[in-house]
Amino acid sequence: MMNDDNSITVETALYGYIAEEAHSSRFCAIVNKLFKGNNVNAMAIPMNIRPDDVTFTISQMRDSKLSGAVIAMEYQEEAFGLLDNASDMAQGAGYCDFIRIVDGKLIGELIMPAALEKFAQSDAFEDDIALNSMTHYFYELITGEYNE
Repeated sequence: MMNDDNSITVETALYGYIAEEAHSSRFCAIVNKLFKGNNVNAMAIPMNIRPDDVTFTISQMRDSKLSGAVIAMEYQEEAFGLLDNASDMAQGAGYCDFIRIVDGKLIGELIMPAALEKFAQSDAFEDDIALNSMTHYFYELITGEYNE
């Protein structure tokens, strides 16, 4: 369980958010609120990484205290090339948006398409207009139509 003062302990799972402008995104604030609301002892940390430092940063995650990292769109293809292993979905796509660190190995995943697919199949999914316009991938996923 996350402690009340939002401090990081040795038991806290740390997840980076790797982006060129991570500090200006609300991603970490939203995720941390969800962690706390669900009593998960984890913390997302914004990591501003320049394009010329992304290879070094991701490669060094094997020996870090991170449990994983969400990868911003601008680095997803490059991150894929640095993985030790990848899910079938990530391998098929040739990129990853999340890296888990397991026993010093970088394991690539695609969590956004899976999350959108799960949401689209839930009872809470009432209006697909906003989500359809948000991403071509999601539109193609739910309709089977492929626009070039």
